[in-house]
Amino acid sequence: MRHSTRIILVFMVAALLIGCANKTPMLRKQSEALRNLGEAYMSQGNVTVALRQFLEAESLYADDYILQDDLGKAYTAKKRYETALIHFQRSIELQPDYAPAKNNMGSVFLLMQRWDEAIETLNQVTENILYATPHYPLYNLGWAYYNKKMYAKAIAYYNKSLDIQPNFVLPMRGIGLCHMAQGRLADAIQWFEKGIEVAPDFQQLQFELASAYIRSGAYEKAKTTLAHTIAIDNQTAIGQKAKRELKALSM
Repeated sequence: MRHSTRIILVFMVAALLIGCANKTPMLRKQSEALRNLGEAYMSQGNVTVALRQFLEAESLYADDYILQDDLGKAYTAKKRYETALIHFQRSIELQPDYAPAKNNMGSVFLLMQRWDEAIETLNQVTENILYATPHYPLYNLGWAYYNKKMYAKAIAYYNKSLDIQPNFVLPMRGIGLCHMAQGRLADAIQWFEKGIEVAPDFQQLQFELASAYIRSGAYEKAKTTLAHTIAIDNQTAIGQKAKRELKALSM
């Protein structure tokens, strides 16, 4: 009798395991469908609804490294940086060579002003020769070193980023900021102007170029550039600041 009971229990456990195994692919497909829906909402800027889809997907199948990266991005957009880091770390644990999650983690460290941790993480991305967009982590490394006031090293990484993507405006701005910080106004202006040629509606850069003109004594150029800054959007904080600067120059 005991032997028969033991056999029955073994068969029940085996049936349960087989049932779970058969169910997992179905749950994974459902999770992927919800993940795709969440990514569509993210692309439209609807972060709250996207996050809801991602969390529902996670409840069905949590061991999806792309989903964990998506969760990290959604929490980053919500400025929930510590939670975002948890999900990026989980994505990397599931897929150790997944460079996008490492770059995203590095970006969050930058937002948190944890420069050394950002550098350590981003260096891992730049070592991955298969990463499709290496100019982004190179730029991020430049930004980290700029904030550490290591300007020569920052410029070196910005230039590496531009070697890969010559029309990438952010490292152009970064090099200009490095020169501004060192008092090299002519060099800063050259790089800011180069960036404006690529992205004329980059309001922050327009304002920084105007500031460089003011510091160098080129007041008429500064007025023109401030007017462009305001024309882009006069309701932003930068637009309002440009208005005040232009008024002060015109007095």
